[in-house]
Amino acid sequence: MMPRRFSAKVALWAAVGAACCGLVPSASAIVYDRNAAVAYANQYWNKVVSDGYFWINGSTANYYGAGQPVPVNAPGEASGIGDDCAHFVSSVIGAPGGGLTIPSRAGTYGEPGAARLDELLVGNSAGGYGTTYKYGQLVTSVSQLTPGDVIGYDWTGSGGGSMSGIDHTVFYLGNNNIAAHSTSHDSVPWNWANSGSTITFFIHMTVANSIVPTAPSNVSPAANAFVSSLTPKLTASAFSDGAIGSTQVAAQWQIFNGSTLVYDTGTDTTNLLELTVPAGKMTFGNTYTWKVRYEDNYSGWSSYSAPTSLSTIAALAGDYNHDGAVDAADYAIWRADPASNGAADGYNAWGANFGTTGSGTALLSAETSTAIPEPATLLHIILLAGIVPTTRRRAA
Repeated sequence: MMPRRFSAKVALWAAVGAACCGLVPSASAIVYDRNAAVAYANQYWNKVVSDGYFWINGSTANYYGAGQPVPVNAPGEASGIGDDCAHFVSSVIGAPGGGLTIPSRAGTYGEPGAARLDELLVGNSAGGYGTTYKYGQLVTSVSQLTPGDVIGYDWTGSGGGSMSGIDHTVFYLGNNNIAAHSTSHDSVPWNWANSGSTITFFIHMTVANSIVPTAPSNVSPAANAFVSSLTPKLTASAFSDGAIGSTQVAAQWQIFNGSTLVYDTGTDTTNLLELTVPAGKMTFGNTYTWKVRYEDNYSGWSSYSAPTSLSTIAALAGDYNHDGAVDAADYAIWRADPASNGAADGYNAWGANFGTTGSGTALLSAETSTAIPEPATLLHIILLAGIVPTTRRRAA
């Protein structure tokens, strides 16, 4: 925990490598390994961090060696000396831990001032860094945090709601627990020492996580399937992501006819694992391929699933229930409403294609003209359809 008006008189003379000192983020995409940050916090919560230094007060950092136990006061004094909170959080989220570029000041790795560190993370120019290192944003409650985020505290409320009043900062582990220097804490409640006057600042890191979701698999329809509907349901595998605290927030579905994209949902926050193809996107007698990808709550996208194909069965004349076969069930539908099913032409089309299955190519038209089946055959079909009324025998 560093005073806001920090004056660096650092007892520190071993050079920290150039990779640790004040590099600005590169122009390439910035990513953050939350898993690695959490692991680092759990490893070093009671140890001196990787550069080997520990801030014992607001103006002095001493070298103890990486991984050594955190220093304690002389016998009889309270243990857990130090103002190492921002130095610890810098290392956890920075190059030793989560991989972010954190500017270094006063000789040790990272930013030693709690207020300045938290301000730089949200791009608050009052911290002296402008928006160069804006990795996150302020949110209003701990419920909006995920593992890898940061919390700042103004214990006395002296800042009046300004981040300049922050005098302690910690690393959020998830499940409402934090890790911190100093004193050293691991897996304690985030509000363990809050008082009635404490003002808390919740910083959610919004840069993409370096671990992205696993590419999904197409589940149904099965590869190379024939479907009789022009609005089939596409189903993909469950969401999977190795990043700690990850959840699925969106999917993107694409359907192609050959190389032509016929439908793209864009970022779809509703149809996460399955999609019913909207009407008007498919036609009978064509083959389509489809694929999908998933997005997690860290803005990471998976690769697309391996495309699979499906074919729409060409409309069979007389197939009034669109199941890919012309049979007695279709006659029942025609008989219930001849006018809506082609009247005489519809009956002729049904009779001509009775017994046809698969991807037939005959199309119903007003010019269809086929002889009606023989009476015996028709009677047999009608019996199969279950539509002949029964008669009652009179009692003898």
